[in-house]
Amino acid sequence: MRMRRLDENHDWTFGSGRSDYATESEAISQSVETRLLSLHSDWFLNRDHGVKWFDYLKKNPNLVNMESELKKTVLNTDGVTEITGFSIALDPDTRKITVSVDYIDIYGNKTGVNTNAPNN
Repeated sequence: MRMRRLDENHDWTFGSGRSDYATESEAISQSVETRLLSLHSDWFLNRDHGVKWFDYLKKNPNLVNMESELKKTVLNTDGVTEITGFSIALDPDTRKITVSVDYIDIYGNKTGVNTNAPNN
């Protein structure tokens, strides 16, 4: 697996040749994080793609449905074989959500991804 590496702002990197590409477990980790940050109906080629974050960032979100959708998103990411750990931290005052996922990839590596729900 190979994909263009993203910088800290989630933009593609350019100008450094082969080092602009993530491979194997790093590429899978980047893909997991990107899919978790994707907004539902935001991609014009597939209106069903992405997480329904706006449904979960409202008052009294359905945490069971959110956990189910996030786990499904991770498991449906190419290269992920198994989720070994999962947690959601919700700050009710700011409505910020942090998702932590540990998984095993097709290369046998155990990897963790921590990300905040999109806020825009």
